[in-house]
Amino acid sequence: MKKTFILLALTGLFMQAAAQSPSGYTEKEAFNLMRTIKGVPFQRTIHPEAQWFPQGSFGLFIHWGIHSITGTDPSWSMLKNVPWLKNDNPVSPKKYYKLAEEFNPSNYDAEKWILAAKNAGFQYVVITAKHHDGYCLWPTEYGQYNTKTYMGGRDLLRPLVDACRKYGLRIGFYFSPRDWSNPDYPLPFKDYDYAQGIKGHRYPDEENQQKFDKFFDYTIGQLSELLTRYGKIDEIWFDGMNWPGVDTYHEKLHAWIRAIQPAIIINPRWETNEEGKTFGDFHTEEIAWRKRMTEGRPYTPGEWWEFNETWSGHWGYTPGAAFRDLDKVIAALVYARSYGGNYLPDIGPQPDGEMRPGFYKECAKIGEWMSKNRESVIGSTDFPNWNDLCNVPLTRNGNNVYAHILKEMQGNVTLKWKSKPKQVILLHDGKEVPFTYKNKEVYISLPNSRRGFIDDVLKIVWE
Repeated sequence: MKKTFILLALTGLFMQAAAQSPSGYTEKEAFNLMRTIKGVPFQRTIHPEAQWFPQGSFGLFIHWGIHSITGTDPSWSMLKNVPWLKNDNPVSPKKYYKLAEEFNPSNYDAEKWILAAKNAGFQYVVITAKHHDGYCLWPTEYGQYNTKTYMGGRDLLRPLVDACRKYGLRIGFYFSPRDWSNPDYPLPFKDYDYAQGIKGHRYPDEENQQKFDKFFDYTIGQLSELLTRYGKIDEIWFDGMNWPGVDTYHEKLHAWIRAIQPAIIINPRWETNEEGKTFGDFHTEEIAWRKRMTEGRPYTPGEWWEFNETWSGHWGYTPGAAFRDLDKVIAALVYARSYGGNYLPDIGPQPDGEMRPGFYKECAKIGEWMSKNRESVIGSTDFPNWNDLCNVPLTRNGNNVYAHILKEMQGNVTLKWKSKPKQVILLHDGKEVPFTYKNKEVYISLPNSRRGFIDDVLKIVWE
């Protein structure tokens, strides 16, 4: 009996310790801290454990939730006339939220997901803990739509966090500040119709801040759980509060997050999705950047940034949609790394917890390319402006420079450099490539017979 008591006591202490942030805050303490903490102007993190991000290189975005049941776009599919959706109002709001009764992923195997991601070269994972619809993948004490209400307290985040730690990937939580399920949140569309957008304040001026403050407490309650229940969290990924005319307490929020999770990376979308109107450790680019990625560096050297886009179909589970071709995935990764950014392609798992058909096959394709070329993109660094030096994208790792001949490019490389290289190696076969050096320029011609036509990486080595 005594041994049993001691075991139970130790178990209780372990559970209590596990429910704390890295700085020791419990959920309740974290929530109460917001009432007393002082706001400070935002500064990009200098915490030593946060400096992984510039070399984070390659992350996996996961959009998962009740929307997976119908295979429709997360949250937005309950609105009419959304311009980027092909179907008009595919799921009414009433039917959309009723999907919570069906969502119960019995085949969920987070370790299988993460092991495949690791073998493909992914370095970090960001999952939608809560999207705009308000459905939470953890058993929160706040709100109606969550796994406590509909799954008997099952936590869908915990297995993923544990798997990431087991296999050495960093973990981030996407958290939508806006919450369309909360009755106090002012939906910016009349009758759930995107075409009938509401501009300006949606409450009378004297009531607007009061309503927001109530909603803010609700939001901080959920964030207190996310930032204390799972140990160290590497990244928090906001997606716009979109509540005009109020103080959103962004300086207090920044200080509060840093106090609870000192080494966390924060994206720039707490208040709004518009760049420059909110705080963040890094910039974000979405799907449209793919069309501009050959045009040059999107941000000045030294600024952290990330490019996220869909890997197959829309952001959520998209049955039958094709995956982006491997060469397109690698090209996005190469261009992002060549400009000092990370690449975050997105996948939507099935409602039963299985990954999309094709996910493991596509991961294996990337993994095969990574097995020979990993050093050129994972943990690599960039040049202030490689366009001034070379006719193809460049990355570097240590003293080595990597020239990337992408699928659509010719095999001729010209590199301006002050000294003659020792050798040039084609990474995918490990063999040397002839070159000439004249007038401080390196000339390399790779014949088609040696090309793989995905990304043929030339490793240029000096003494």
